[in-house]
Amino acid sequence: MKNILVTGASGLLGSHVVKHLLEQDCHIIVSILPEEKSTYQPLEGVEVILNDDIFIGNLPHISSVINCAFARSNQAHDLASAIDFTQKLINGFKLAHVDSVINISSQGVYKRLPVGELSMENSPIEPIDLYSMAKYAVEKTFETSGLSNVTNIRLASINMKQRFLYHFVQKAKHHETITINSPTQYASILDVEDAAKALAKLALLPIQDRKPVYNLGTGNQISLLELANLVNEIGQEYDAQAQIIMQDNGVTNTAGVDISLISQDCDWQPIVSYEHMIETFYNMD
Repeated sequence: MKNILVTGASGLLGSHVVKHLLEQDCHIIVSILPEEKSTYQPLEGVEVILNDDIFIGNLPHISSVINCAFARSNQAHDLASAIDFTQKLINGFKLAHVDSVINISSQGVYKRLPVGELSMENSPIEPIDLYSMAKYAVEKTFETSGLSNVTNIRLASINMKQRFLYHFVQKAKHHETITINSPTQYASILDVEDAAKALAKLALLPIQDRKPVYNLGTGNQISLLELANLVNEIGQEYDAQAQIIMQDNGVTNTAGVDISLISQDCDWQPIVSYEHMIETFYNMD
């Protein structure tokens, strides 16, 4: 039976990855911070260790690491700390001679392309913000670490409360205004269940069949204006409507990755629609 280690298991993505891995024939180990020891509630059948144990290589034989642990921040101090933390993890993985690592990176490492074009795994790199730059730095750190079989996942935005789609729904619930800065703002948001399923499948793919880089997203783009209108359309059932104001600052912002490679290798496709994501946010307290 394979031992699979999930770091950042208390986070949104990590917790969903663990859930889907439990459906497979493998033993799941999760790592947490010392301060989470008294509060973290693991799912049945999951082994829990501290990150401090990883730092010293105190691990059983690990077939695959899924590294979800990283600060979701654009603050330089937080990102510097997250990079230092990742370096400690890498040192521990080397001491424990783990077989492979799947590291979660970001689609934000890519140069923004014209509307309608999706980033391929070999597209130009030009990180769009501090967070994306930190993620790319971590990619390079893993690549030069001496670890064998490292795969970087350039992940699209996940539908979570910190993202703009949730805030659009909140604006509609309170009959407030959604302001869109440009008609050429496009996004790509992946449901966390879809992302977790893909990562679980990839962890079980034979190591020799994995590529060094995969894009993970929806495989399409959608304009912020279209999303805002969809929020209002679905909001009619909830007596929720926002006023939508369209501005034009002359800036084109795009996001979106081609997912052909991971779809082919893992027999995976995203199935959760934007409509379902919006309905889920409307039904949250």
